Amino acid sequence: MADTHVISALVKKRAELRGDIIHYKQLIATLDKDLQTIDATIKIFDVDYDISSIKPVIKSRNRFFNNGEAKVLVLEVLKNSSLPISTDKISDIIAVNRNLAFENKTDKSNFQKSILLALNTCLSNNLVEKVSKDGLSIVWKIKELN
Repeated sequence: MADTHVISALVKKRAELRGDIIHYKQLIATLDKDLQTIDATIKIFDVDYDISSIKPVIKSRNRFFNNGEAKVLVLEVLKNSSLPISTDKISDIIAVNRNLAFENKTDKSNFQKSILLALNTCLSNNLVEKVSKDGLSIVWKIKELN
């Protein structure tokens, strides 16, 4: 006979998974209704519009950061540095601070791309500026107020 604590843990986990399944089925049903409403609205404006020609947009989730988190971490690293820092160094500092160990080169590359994207967002928001290049890596600093 199995230990009761093992059975209890498995029952609890099963209940959580079943709850998730119910939640997501309800969410899918709601999204399906919304989609049907949008399709009907498109048909009101253009009866001959081919709904099947609309390609779905697949959203990919960043597995390293929550929304806006990379930007905050990048700004924090730059703020705490007295000297401008390269993109590679910023990536390394954030990876170390988050105790990340990459399983392969692709994961590390994707992480670095997330950092570069955050830096470019900060650049477009006038929060940082490019100082120079270190090989292929850009050197960054916090933008000074005039």
